[in-house]
Amino acid sequence: MDEEALHILLLLGFHRSNREIGRRIKREGLMPGQPKILEYLWFHDGASQKDISRECIIDKSTVTSLLKRMEKLDLIRKETRPEDQRGVAIFLTETGWEKAKRIREVIYGIDDEMWQGIEPEARQQFMATFHRIMENEKKWGD
Repeated sequence: MDEEALHILLLLGFHRSNREIGRRIKREGLMPGQPKILEYLWFHDGASQKDISRECIIDKSTVTSLLKRMEKLDLIRKETRPEDQRGVAIFLTETGWEKAKRIREVIYGIDDEMWQGIEPEARQQFMATFHRIMENEKKWGD
């Protein structure tokens, strides 16, 4: 395997970090996908189910079942949008905010571990380059 190839490094990096996040999140009693939804709602409280599905890269039917379970756990609540009776907005509950805070501590803690030994200037350069790579990928669409 060519570990100098960008696609291989992206694959390995995602796999390793995702596995570690999953291992640590399991202790929080959440199912795969739910931490992403909590973090998304942290920044976009009141989002639609369609937005959650698109931005978290989770199939619509999977989001539906995850949200049902999250509602039963009192992590989220659904409200009908006044401007569109068919549309529903998803909000974090107080319990959901607490769980989202804990999830963010875990995830950003893992980020901190991955950045160990790397100077701030190198981090900034890496992130700037990575954002340019992501912009290049946008031409492919979703």
